[in-house]
Amino acid sequence: MRSNTFMYNVKISINLWKNIMSIKNCEFIVAGKPTGKARPSFTKQGHAYTPKETRQRETLIKQTAWVAMQNSRLKVTDRRVSVIVSFYFDVPKSYTKTKTILCQSGVLVPSKPDIDNLAKAVLDGCNEVVYRDDAQVWHLSAFKSYCKSDQKAETHVKIQWDELENFAQ
Repeated sequence: MRSNTFMYNVKISINLWKNIMSIKNCEFIVAGKPTGKARPSFTKQGHAYTPKETRQRETLIKQTAWVAMQNSRLKVTDRRVSVIVSFYFDVPKSYTKTKTILCQSGVLVPSKPDIDNLAKAVLDGCNEVVYRDDAQVWHLSAFKSYCKSDQKAETHVKIQWDELENFAQ
């Protein structure tokens, strides 16, 4: 009886070693001033459409994410994903030197656009490129701040998911 239990435990251990969970990462930077997802516009006939600026930004995000996925040799995932996104804005030129220093040190943060609209543009832009649908996002962290003196306006995106790797061949 004892040897059967031992053999059963050995089989489980071998199967666990054959299938190991690994963390996949897709990281990329989208150049340019971060813009949020705008509300849909409507035609006179009542049809809704996405404004041109929003479509252009989502296309840029999609293209940048696609390049990052190709460079990392990753495929679109069906797994749940965690998204960390940081939005960096230029300090307005009209700000005084003191206010500029406060912005660059992180004391002052941009108030507009709303962070949820900024995040929604990134999530929608990654649909069908990194993950099938943004409904797979189970964790989201979003930050916005002004650029440091040597930095340009941009958006940093990091998307992670776990994947079962099968090493048995």
